[in-house]
Amino acid sequence: MTYASARLTTDTPAAAAGELQRANVIRDAAAAALAALGVLLPWSIEFGVTIAGSPGWLVFLLVAAAVTSLTGLGLSHFGRLSMRRATDVRALDRVRLVSNVPYLGLVTASLLYAVIEVIRNGGTAAVPPGVGPGAWCGLAGALLAAAPVITGFDADATAGHRTGRIIGIASLVLSVAAVLFTLYWRTRFVAPHIGDADTGAQNLAVFVAAVTYGIAAVVPVVLAARWSMSAQPAARLSIVLLGGSTLLAGSVLWLLPVGRDLDAFHGIAQTTSTAGVGFEGYVAWVAVAALVGFGTVMSTRGSLEPWRAAARKCLLLIAVWCGCSAILRIADLVMSALLALPDPPYNSTTLMAFDLVTGAVAAWLYINSAGNRAPRLLLGLLSGTLFVLTVCRVVVGVALMPRVAPLNPDDITDVYGNTLAQQITGTFDVVLCLLAFAVTAIALRAGATATTGPVESPKTSTEDVVRQYEMSAGRPVDTTVLPRGASSATIAMPSAAPATVRIARQAETQLPAPGDRVADVLAQSTQRFAAGTTYGAKPADVDPD
Repeated sequence: MTYASARLTTDTPAAAAGELQRANVIRDAAAAALAALGVLLPWSIEFGVTIAGSPGWLVFLLVAAAVTSLTGLGLSHFGRLSMRRATDVRALDRVRLVSNVPYLGLVTASLLYAVIEVIRNGGTAAVPPGVGPGAWCGLAGALLAAAPVITGFDADATAGHRTGRIIGIASLVLSVAAVLFTLYWRTRFVAPHIGDADTGAQNLAVFVAAVTYGIAAVVPVVLAARWSMSAQPAARLSIVLLGGSTLLAGSVLWLLPVGRDLDAFHGIAQTTSTAGVGFEGYVAWVAVAALVGFGTVMSTRGSLEPWRAAARKCLLLIAVWCGCSAILRIADLVMSALLALPDPPYNSTTLMAFDLVTGAVAAWLYINSAGNRAPRLLLGLLSGTLFVLTVCRVVVGVALMPRVAPLNPDDITDVYGNTLAQQITGTFDVVLCLLAFAVTAIALRAGATATTGPVESPKTSTEDVVRQYEMSAGRPVDTTVLPRGASSATIAMPSAAPATVRIARQAETQLPAPGDRVADVLAQSTQRFAAGTTYGAKPADVDPD
């Protein structure tokens, strides 16, 4: 998207200025809502306006950063620097950027603190603070509010590509490092005793399970990192859908009471592999979506194909994650058998069946949604089925899991913890439910567009063209209709036409094609009527006066 330094109200037409104004209002309204929501939602298990015991000075900094961000948005629409009155928007762009630096700095400090605490508390029973949905929403709101004023719709399809690439690489590196770090702490006692005669099989099962869970947690981050590093509109739209679903999923998990059963940390993301996908992925997805989202949506407006391609990428993500989940359920069965765990095997087999069915439907849709391999109505129907299956996966993952009292009652606090014997579902499963809903909406929209084809205009014969021009001159026309199949090589002459009105025949016996005759009649009639003459007049007969 182009952000030129120009005054919107004078350098652009009135209609275009109105469209630009609406685009700025919509984006800034979304930024204000996210910035305010970031204050209300938790930033970690230790800090937030709604978290008891949060340091007062941190709460004050958070509120002050949000107010500063909202002030910059207000100056964009009201006052001397507003985009309606400013002659040069570069000063307004600087104000927008500076006013959001405190909010962005607070998010960065929260991320650094979470990483430091993970390293410091590794291998202990202490729960790291993590990064909550408040930081995600605050980050998205601040990035949207800091963006320059929109002064043109000639959106750049590669805007933000370099920044998105850097964020994608950083997310991938941090996620892999987190998986390796967590794997070390989980297997440091069992790995040396894999060869023992008595407990070697059990130790090997624990080691393989830890490796499997780590790989499954990093696979979605790898796929999303590829989207973040791509400049293609479909990839950018898919990361926009993923980032938006992440924001909504985190907010829902915290606000709804059932959220702490769906995710043991109540929507507050831990590091990758601790409880599935970690904050290294969620924060990156939200940041890239905020950076490239609005420009990408504006550049693809009026075109449905990029959205269909983005939906296919989301289908691939759902299929891959469901396949990984099925493998994890197999690992659970093996662990239960080798370690003689009391978990009933039908729980894992039922969950695995739901994962396989959901993954199979997503894979079929991914393969057959390319081009016109399947009817659009069928694709829409199966997309809705996929959404229902993703929701059922989450419901079954909570309903079939046994509940046990925790050994340490302090493990359940007002912020996190539940009584499930094993946490199967997580924040990412809710994200996939929202992605499946978005895929369904795109499929239905594509199906509705496919059913409304272009309206064909009625075909006009050669006789109709000549008859229309004769009638336009106020002359009676012979309306005799030839029987079907009769020759129509000649054109019927007007029954009461004057002697001066005639249609010249070709010298050759073979008449030209109807299309050439029509073009000739139209050209001659246009020239004659423009000169005030009849059809029978020739250019030499026209009086130049």
